[in-house]
Amino acid sequence: RVHPTASEPAPDSRCLLSTTCRGDDMPPIFELSLANLLPPATLLTLVSGIWSLYFFLHLLPLLQLNTPLAHYDHEMARHGWRHFFVCQALTALLLVSFFRASLTMPGDVPEGEAWRFGTFKDPNITQEVKFSGERRRCKHCLIYKPDRCHHCRICKSCILKMDHHCPWIMNCIGFRNHKYFFLLIIYSMLCCAFIGVTVIGTILESLEQEMPVCQRFLLLLCFSTSSIMGGLLVVFAAFHVMLMLRGLTTIEFCEKMSIVTSGKSSKYDMGAYRNITAVFGPRPYLWFLPVDPPAGDGLRFAKPRGRSLAAPRYLPHDPEWT
Repeated sequence: RVHPTASEPAPDSRCLLSTTCRGDDMPPIFELSLANLLPPATLLTLVSGIWSLYFFLHLLPLLQLNTPLAHYDHEMARHGWRHFFVCQALTALLLVSFFRASLTMPGDVPEGEAWRFGTFKDPNITQEVKFSGERRRCKHCLIYKPDRCHHCRICKSCILKMDHHCPWIMNCIGFRNHKYFFLLIIYSMLCCAFIGVTVIGTILESLEQEMPVCQRFLLLLCFSTSSIMGGLLVVFAAFHVMLMLRGLTTIEFCEKMSIVTSGKSSKYDMGAYRNITAVFGPRPYLWFLPVDPPAGDGLRFAKPRGRSLAAPRYLPHDPEWT
């Protein structure tokens, strides 16, 4: 096969960008199936189940909504309302972050001659190159890849600053929805921790009160489920915080075994504060709200000050996730 030159377009380089137009023989961007819908449905079922157990077995008894005034405990009610507002706020932020991460497009390569096969190859447009020194390209989308861009075989598209594909939200984590995914982890962890800690009091009281065995079991189920999920989320959140502070994505962390680099640090490490703004956005007072995504276009990334960058060279065979 003759490779196209800079002045000669590829013979099959028709419009194949995954988010615009595709040939009739191209598969859809994302195929909905039971296997794809099951993880997010399981996640939402788990969240609603824990919330329901906490609300009906812990909050309602504290709120005493149907208790006569003569037997009404005002201190217990104030305690219950505090738990109610904190739990509802964390749950609302969790759900908003979930739907924003799931429904926001992670970012795709725009149409243009700069990224299309067979067009002018500006040597300064990207820093990452293949082992041979050529620009990285996608054999599926027939485009050149920007820095930190990878092809997702599930979404069938090249994703800007791809972190990974998350089946739990049925979407890729990329440049435009990384913040919402991060907030989803944080609020899920906080919600599980808050529910697990506050429900302990109700469990201890159930040991001294007359209560159906089924209700005690459901209280223990609420505590154990939220504790297990919270513990797993702490580990997961700590891993992603470490990646963020080092200026890495999950794929870049995994590729350290496959890339020949001059050092162990990320070439995109801008220092802790700028690494955080690259994920959470430029305004610190909006960091923990599911709004205000990071600035930029996801195609080019600033260089660290006072440090020369050696472009990483990928091995002859790119990893499977590229």
